[in-house]
Amino acid sequence: MATIEEAINNLAANMSLLEPMDRIEYLIDIGKKAEGLPSELKTDGNKVYGCASETWLAVDDTDDKVTIVTDSDAFIVKGMLQLLERCFNGHTRNDIIAVNGQNILNKIGLGGSISNRRMNGFASAIQMVQTRLRKSLEADGQAV
Repeated sequence: MATIEEAINNLAANMSLLEPMDRIEYLIDIGKKAEGLPSELKTDGNKVYGCASETWLAVDDTDDKVTIVTDSDAFIVKGMLQLLERCFNGHTRNDIIAVNGQNILNKIGLGGSISNRRMNGFASAIQMVQTRLRKSLEADGQAV
């Protein structure tokens, strides 16, 4: 399995082949194909605040290999969150906590293509994942 950094670099390489508007269309396309969250996980506790749209994420780290499942009512956001799933799923809590989430969209070439509000929402989603994982590590008695 590729590291998170390698996954980000692979996405960046693929995105670099697309024109800016094609990148948006790509996000919409993967957003439309994404399964999303079951309705019972669309709770206030799983809601991502700071997004321009209704957005949720659930984190499972029961075996220290993290699985994130996301959903949004906007296909662009849903597509962005699919990129987050592709980068983070299957990695450890510590690996994900160590990521500088602010740079992911810029590295993959979406920084100038996405509105500030959507970028802030994406950053909020990353921060939410990292905060939950830190609390999980603390609950397990591990230093963060």
